[in-house]
Amino acid sequence: MTGRVAWFVLVVVFCLVAPLLTGYDVSTPDLGRALLPPGPEHWLGTDQLGRDLLTRTAMAGRTSLLVAFAVTAVTTALGTLAGAVAGLAGGATERLLRFAATVALALPGLTLALALAGVLPPGYATVLAALVPLGWVSCGLVAHTATRRVARADHVLAVRAIGASPLYLLRRTIAPHLAGPVLTVATADFARTLIAVTSLGFLGIGLPPGADWGGMVSEATPLLVTAPRLAVVPALALALTSLTLALTTDALRERSATRFPQ
Repeated sequence: MTGRVAWFVLVVVFCLVAPLLTGYDVSTPDLGRALLPPGPEHWLGTDQLGRDLLTRTAMAGRTSLLVAFAVTAVTTALGTLAGAVAGLAGGATERLLRFAATVALALPGLTLALALAGVLPPGYATVLAALVPLGWVSCGLVAHTATRRVARADHVLAVRAIGASPLYLLRRTIAPHLAGPVLTVATADFARTLIAVTSLGFLGIGLPPGADWGGMVSEATPLLVTAPRLAVVPALALALTSLTLALTTDALRERSATRFPQ
């Protein structure tokens, strides 16, 4: 597991550390150095505005990962809470969760996100509003299934019989069993959210222009023939990050299967 997770850690470290090591300011254009080829001074060359491409890719990666993480954190928290409460309460609460999940799964997620992001003013809050409403479903269903399984265990039934409150049950008996399955699903959701965020950035919706990997690819589209590296570099960064997240998800799934057997 450690080896596969390490690849994703390297991606995060690159996004955090690379701008500090290169020392270039990508917020200020330098047209006199526009479209320089890769060399000792600029390892990946410069873009159409003379900004260091390596530094810019790392900075855009920060934005992409941070926004995707924020969306995933909110959807994971909402989904886990809703699934656990519905699984423990049962009855009408459980039926309501299943109905909401069915409706959410029936809706075209990215299309709805594009519609919302197109109506709302650009900004990070818009991305959250566009991706959160349907993003909770997978964690909610997993948390619900795990909670229902744990709630039928003898030790949980015994605790309920002596009058333990639902909050106590969720915190002390249910939550430890949700950690593994929810973390695995959240990691997979993170990868999907990252692609959704970059898709919105590519279309120029939600995030500021060029702020993330999708925005970089969009800006480089007119220069695909003359300077293809401007689009290839951020696209490769996204592909490699998605691959490392897939490897991390597999590692967490194996660990979860070992620690939390069905």
